[in-house]
Amino acid sequence: MRKGRGKLCVSAAILAAILTSAVGCDKIDIKDYPATATSFEYAVDDSIPLYTSQMGYIANQSRGFRGETYINLGTDEAYPGSGENYYERLENQLATYEDDGITLLQLYVYIGNYCDTDIPAKELERLKEYFEKQKSEGVKVLLRFAYETEASEKGPRTKDIERHCAQIKQFVSENEELFCSVVYAVQLGLIGLWGEGHTSIHNIDEKRVIVALADAIPESIPLMVRTPEYLSKVPDELESRFGVHDDFLVGYDHEWGMMSWDDENYQKLLNKCKYTVTDGEMPWGRAGEKIDVLGLVGQCVGYGLTSMSIEHNYKEDGNAYCLEQCKSIYLTAGELEEHAFPYNPALLADGKISVYDYLKYHLGYQLVASNLTTGDGKAAFMITNYGFACPYNYEMEIYVDGRRVEPYTDYNRLDLTQFGQQIYEFDYDGGEIAVRFVNARDDEDEIRLYNDVPFTDGRNVIFAG
Repeated sequence: MRKGRGKLCVSAAILAAILTSAVGCDKIDIKDYPATATSFEYAVDDSIPLYTSQMGYIANQSRGFRGETYINLGTDEAYPGSGENYYERLENQLATYEDDGITLLQLYVYIGNYCDTDIPAKELERLKEYFEKQKSEGVKVLLRFAYETEASEKGPRTKDIERHCAQIKQFVSENEELFCSVVYAVQLGLIGLWGEGHTSIHNIDEKRVIVALADAIPESIPLMVRTPEYLSKVPDELESRFGVHDDFLVGYDHEWGMMSWDDENYQKLLNKCKYTVTDGEMPWGRAGEKIDVLGLVGQCVGYGLTSMSIEHNYKEDGNAYCLEQCKSIYLTAGELEEHAFPYNPALLADGKISVYDYLKYHLGYQLVASNLTTGDGKAAFMITNYGFACPYNYEMEIYVDGRRVEPYTDYNRLDLTQFGQQIYEFDYDGGEIAVRFVNARDDEDEIRLYNDVPFTDGRNVIFAG
């Protein structure tokens, strides 16, 4: 749940009533997706040197822990009523989490000052400048537009949201290269408090809003909704574009969660999430909600989380909350295997890893090349994904002595979902072999493999020749 700086926006009792009324009222209809593997099929060898935990953290983009920033259009504020400048908020987030290696920020764009009018052109220009600033800082953005922060505020009607989505579409069209290189994914937002889909002042036609936002955002950018009920309202032709974001991760079956873990649709939801982009966050630490740490990890794995908030339940107001405590709570290799949690053995020290580091390294994708073979005019290697989620938006390229070659098996990111492994074989008569994973929307965003190999011009040199 979202709150303003320093105090909860609504009481726990009111919030319980909100969620009770917002969740479970509509029919849930989750499409069937095949379950992903729960273990690795092939052993990973050391024919290509592996990267170890002693070598530090590789801060690849579009994955991992994320910070949280805001811009309130119509003012210089970040969060409405905060009194904090939005540029200062951005700089403070990057400074606060510098040691955590974040390359992803959730950005709330508040447009509540324009509920019944167009967003002024000068404000959209200011938003463009803010995107440019984030690009210059080397971060990707998880974007959400929202109107309301207090239950008593004036809110938009469906037609207002549709009008603003049309403006967003025009904004994206005019700034497509910038938008597509900075924005990693977009959450539905727009409806209710903090854009979380509940407590709207007006009755909103959710399906119309879903369609309007999907029309405004390029098809290559993943979308998310807040609840399975909202996911069930996504038209069939748009369904593959949408995932979910669970903003109440506590590690156990809770009435404020997505749905009961005993619900017949729960496993269908988890299966669906492995094929889409999924995000999550714990409640704020100062809200006092109990967190089951092992269960929290299980939720991150179960959803196949690509990113997770580090702003929530970490070190708010100088206090040590769950994520800070997780630095001294450890998972052993045996425990990880017992619970079918994917992990990279090379990142364990003395057979264990802290929960904090486990999440930091394994949220989203984590790719390793191994099992290299050469001979008889061919070469092959295997890519293993040790992360929770596949490398969304990324394409793979193979180079032999600087010349691109095509593998016999076409690359498909869905071959690298959770516990995914894929062998790529190609013609080879000798020479250096390099692998490049590049963001389809941003050719400056390239993945460094978790191998101890040269990373040159965005290419992982897995064999010197």
